[in-house]
Formats: sequence, C-alpha cells, structure tokens
Amino acid sequence: MKKLLFAVFTLLTCQVFAQNVQKNGTIYKEHPYIDAVNNATAFFLKGDWDSYAALYADSAKFYDPSSKKPMTLADEKNGWVAIKKYWKNVKVTKEGYPDALEYDKDPFTVQSWWTIDVVNRKTNKHAKVHMVQFDTFNKDGKIATEVSYYDQTPFTNAEKPTMSMKKKK
Repeated sequence: MKKLLFAVFTLLTCQVFAQNVQKNGTIYKEHPYIDAVNNATAFFLKGDWDSYAALYADSAKFYDPSSKKPMTLADEKNGWVAIKKYWKNVKVTKEGYPDALEYDKDPFTVQSWWTIDVVNRKTNKHAKVHMVQFDTFNKDGKIATEVSYYDQTPFTNAEKPTMSMKKKK
C-alpha cells in the first residue's frame, strides 16, 4: 500500500511540475488606446460631446449598474447631457494608471480606475463614487464596448431631498 501511495504521489508531483506556462497576452502601461480613454474623460469634462462621441464606434454598447440592457451610443449621449443638467462641480480623477490589455484571442481592452465627485443641482448634496471601467476596442481603434462598475448609492442618496427641503414644499 505504501508503494502504491508513493507512486501516486510521485506521479501527481511530476504532473504539477510538468505544467507549461502559457501567455495570454501583453499588458501595456502606455498605449494609444489608453490615451483614447484619457481623452474621453477630458472631452466629457469639457462637455465636448462631438469629440467624445467620435472615440466610440457607431455600434458601441454601454453597460453600467443602472442598465438593465446594453445602452446604445444615442442612449449614452442623452445620459451625458443629463449628467451636466442635474449635477454640478463634476470632477473625475484618475486613480493610478490604466492598463491596456492585449489579449491573444479577445478584444483589446483598457481597464481604468476613477473617482467621480459631483454635487446634485437640486439638493446641493455631494456624491463621491469609485469606479472601474473596461473599454474594448474594435479593429478601427474605436471603443466598441464600455463596462463600468460602481456603487450607485451615493448618487441616489444625493438626489433625495432633505427633511428641510420637503417641509418647504
């Protein structure tokens, strides 16, 4: 029995050490697609919607915690205008540096981390959110898909009127 256990243990050990290291792609700290994501944020903050939209494919899809289904570029444009309409003092701060991920078999992706600070125009309440965003690029170098993950609670709370605001009505 000892010999059998020793043989099984030896075979398992050899199998573990015989595994090959496989590369799945390359990570870039600097890349033109990272520049595109950074430019998108700059255009957004300036309210330069035409330059902002030009970075996206016409068929781009957008996903975030509020979307029940993928949003189109037209849906997203309406959202950009609404943000400026309902929020003020909009600040977006890059956290760390984005990574450009060139996968062997998947679309080129830039992942980036941001902090968003805004004040609701109606309630004057502040909201601060930390977000991670994944932008995938098509063969033409346009953003084809944008997925954002963040907690919506600070935005929702900032939209709610305070008790003193309710009494004034």
